[in-house]
Amino acid sequence: MDIKEFAKDFIDNIRLSAEMNGTDYELELAIGILEYMEDNGEVNNPEICAFQKTRARITAYDYNDEAESLDLFYLIKADNPLGKVNNNKVQQGFNYLIAFHREATNGQLFKEKDLKPSDEIVEVAQLVQSSKGQIKQLRIYVITDGLTDPSAVPASVESDDGSYVTEFNVWDMQRVYQQHNIRAGKEKVEIDFPTSYNTELQCLKMSDQNLFVDAYLAIIPGQTLAKIYKKYQQVLLEKNVRTFLQFKGKVNKQIRKTLRDCPDMFFSYNNGISTTASEIETKEVDGMLYITRLYDWQIVNGGQTTASIAASMTDKTVDLSKVFVPMKISVIRDAEHDDELIKTISISANRQTAIKESDLSANDPYLVDMEKFSRQEWVPNGNNKPICKWYFERTRGQYLDQLAQLSGFNEKSFKVEYPKKQKITKTDIAKYDFSWKQRPFDVARGAEKNYNLFSKEIKKENPTITAAYYKNMVAKCILFNAIDSLVNAQNLGGYKANMNAYILASISFLSDKNLDLTYIWEHQSVQPEVLKMVEELIPLVWNHLTNSTGGGNQSSNVGEWTKKPDCWNKLKLKLGEIEKFGDELMQPDTNEDGTYLNEAQKQCVEKAIEIEPNYWFGLAQWAKAHNQLTPIERKAAFNFGTMKSRGREISSLKQAQFALKIVEKAIELGFRS
Repeated sequence: MDIKEFAKDFIDNIRLSAEMNGTDYELELAIGILEYMEDNGEVNNPEICAFQKTRARITAYDYNDEAESLDLFYLIKADNPLGKVNNNKVQQGFNYLIAFHREATNGQLFKEKDLKPSDEIVEVAQLVQSSKGQIKQLRIYVITDGLTDPSAVPASVESDDGSYVTEFNVWDMQRVYQQHNIRAGKEKVEIDFPTSYNTELQCLKMSDQNLFVDAYLAIIPGQTLAKIYKKYQQVLLEKNVRTFLQFKGKVNKQIRKTLRDCPDMFFSYNNGISTTASEIETKEVDGMLYITRLYDWQIVNGGQTTASIAASMTDKTVDLSKVFVPMKISVIRDAEHDDELIKTISISANRQTAIKESDLSANDPYLVDMEKFSRQEWVPNGNNKPICKWYFERTRGQYLDQLAQLSGFNEKSFKVEYPKKQKITKTDIAKYDFSWKQRPFDVARGAEKNYNLFSKEIKKENPTITAAYYKNMVAKCILFNAIDSLVNAQNLGGYKANMNAYILASISFLSDKNLDLTYIWEHQSVQPEVLKMVEELIPLVWNHLTNSTGGGNQSSNVGEWTKKPDCWNKLKLKLGEIEKFGDELMQPDTNEDGTYLNEAQKQCVEKAIEIEPNYWFGLAQWAKAHNQLTPIERKAAFNFGTMKSRGREISSLKQAQFALKIVEKAIELGFRS
């Protein structure tokens, strides 16, 4: 696929997304380009915030307090895809963003614009203003569906007070196409040290005692490592088991402190990086061995180190010329088992430093199971031959990666089977789940923070992922998207993400978390009665979130108010005055495969639910005293009593059958309540 074919497919997908979502084409275009930038790892989590006045304009922003970085984006739409965007237009885009930053920082942004205080752009301006003195780099991005001249990008400049550096960047279709090819495996990480980086790495080779791996030790200059990372970003860390943290802009403070305070000691203080390659080229000079070229180079341990050094390229307080990094290279000679060997090396290397609970691996069993069901559960369409599925993206960029490796009929078939609008990510699932669990205040904290909380809870609860669980999660997605469309149609001017989370939580509250999600999955649409309730909730929730006279005690910062549990607790008081959904909208009891319980099965569950806590506690005590029942059965009896005493009921047919079997067995053995 050449760049023209890629651009055509890219634009076709953007038009389709705009049509299906009922959104603005240019905003969908910006989102499409930003997705590739996220996939590259260059940006963290940019958010759309379209705004323009005469001299100050912005399309999206991204603030990362840990990386001390603020990113501002402006979209320039070319006259036609792959059309030339002249240097003056690119410079004008940079000027718009610089003016936006300056006016937002000085509190002058809205002097010529009549905006309601609730508008989301007001919060963005407040964020920019609050970042003053907190950032070390301001990154300005022009993004476009056209092609640009690299000479249009000016050099970085230091602010007047020397507190931060402004860096200018362009992502055009050539850059997007390059990232597409990297993800598709068509552009391998090939490092030519003498030609591209004006360096040769002196190294030591270990003795040839291993049939599958050649091992080398070397020292790589910090400047060289930073330049390589800046070019390849996420692709360089593809095999790193901890890439979840690496690509969110998290910079280890201790590494950064060493870089600033004593760069010449970096080699002594840092453990270095572990890398792999498929091939290596070396040369010998005066008895010394030098690495000249590496193929398919991967950093499997040391992502924090690498990202930290790269982030310091624009930091005037860091002298990277004094920074040197120890490096181990394992060259895999066994091509047949290279993936397995790289994975083992990666895991072993990363065990040298603690992996925190938040370092969620893409190989987590929960995510693997969700992916498995997403590849096998067809979407019901009322026909005998369903044609599509929902696509769960276990690793970021997985959908685009898989699509990029296909062509012709296979590519078209993939798009039919997995429409882009039916893609769900890890952070999406966390958003749906926590909203449904009536924790919209956690969702309002942002995608990554909410996801970290979600992943910790998943590890703790260790839920069994069944087809019914997966279908219910997709149903929550469909409900969330329906809410999003209705909220979007109101043109409220901002805080749509907060509104969506709070309204989904409200629907959960009004149904006691028992809405018929099976109906939503089977029909791939939401019940009309529920949609009507959403429309009625929109003004109530909007006023609660944004109106300080609405009975809350929130500040003028709506974003911060929605992060507080008190915001949800006060909304629940208002929801308590609304009649809850009727039984006709409640989830019928189902088996684990999602089928409805018949009358006999329902009676079984009801019979188990009727058993009182004291009965269970007495049974458990009797069984222990007389050494009857198995240890598992005795423990289960006590657990059933504890559940009942705490207001929790037996929730499945399997539990009910087990409970009644214990009672029947105990009675046969002589138990009398």
